[in-house]
Amino acid sequence: MNPENKRMIAFLVLVVGIIALAVPKMRSQSTGNDQTEHFQRSFTIAQGGTLDVDNYKGTIHVIGSDTNQVAVDVAKHFEGSDSDRKWWMENVRINFRNDANHVYIEVKYPQQSCIFCLQGISYESAVDLEIRVPRQINVRLESYKPDIKVAAIQGDIRVKSYKSPIEIDSTTGAIRIDTYKDTIKLRNVTVRGPLDVKSYKADVEIEGKGLGSTAHLENERGSIVLRVPSNTGLDVDFEGGRHSDFHSDFPMNSRVGSHEENFRGTINQGGVKLHLRTEKGSVSVEKLSGGF
Repeated sequence: MNPENKRMIAFLVLVVGIIALAVPKMRSQSTGNDQTEHFQRSFTIAQGGTLDVDNYKGTIHVIGSDTNQVAVDVAKHFEGSDSDRKWWMENVRINFRNDANHVYIEVKYPQQSCIFCLQGISYESAVDLEIRVPRQINVRLESYKPDIKVAAIQGDIRVKSYKSPIEIDSTTGAIRIDTYKDTIKLRNVTVRGPLDVKSYKADVEIEGKGLGSTAHLENERGSIVLRVPSNTGLDVDFEGGRHSDFHSDFPMNSRVGSHEENFRGTINQGGVKLHLRTEKGSVSVEKLSGGF
C-alpha cells in the first residue's frame, strides 16, 4: 500500500469517528421536548417611575393595570438534550435591580464555546417576560429579537431593537423607536411629547389619535403608513431618496419644492411638525377611520 492510500484511509477513519460521536447528539436533539421553568417576582414602584428591560430574545410583554407594583412572570424555555438543558438552566441569569422609582430587568444568556464542535449549538432556548405595571410608568426596552408588546400605559416609551416585531397599543406619552427589520405597529396612541421612529427594512403602521407637537419618521428600504384624524393639521417636510414614493389622502396646501422627492407643504392649515425621510421606501399619510 502506497503512502497516498494510507493517508486516505486514515482520513476516512477520522471522518467516520467524528460522525459516530455526533450521532447521539443529533438524536438527543431531535427527541428533546420543550421544557419550561416559571417563577415570579414583584416590586413596588412609584407612579411615574421607569421600567427598564434588556432581553436578547423570547418576549417582552408589558401591560398597564390598576396596581402600584411591577409584577414579572418569567418563563425559561428550552428544547434539547437533558445535559444541555441542565447546563443552560443553571447558567441563564435574570438579574433584577430596583428602587422606589426604577425597576431594571436584565436577561443574561450563557455563552457556549466549543472549539472542535462541527454542529454548533444543538438546542433552542429563550426567556419570556410577561410584565404587569402601573398605568403611569415610563418604559425603556432594549433587545435583539424578542417579540415586543406594550399596552395601556401613560408614560414615555423607548425601544431599541434588532429583528423584533413591535406592537404598541392604547398608550399616552412620547414614543421613540430605533429598529432594524420586521414590523412596527402603533395602535390607538396619543402622543404627548415627540414621536420619533427610525427603521431599516421594516414596515411601520401608526394610528395616532394625536401626534403631539413634532413627529419624525424615517426609514430605509421599508414602508411607513401614518393614519391620523381627518381634522389633523400638519406641517409636512418630506425628503425622499432614490426610488421613494409619497402618498397623501389629504390635499396638500402651499406645497413647495424643487422636485417630487423633496418638498414642504401643509395639511388643514398646518399644525404638527411632521418630518418624513425615506430611502428606497414609501410613505403614506392617510385618514384614520372609525369616526375621527
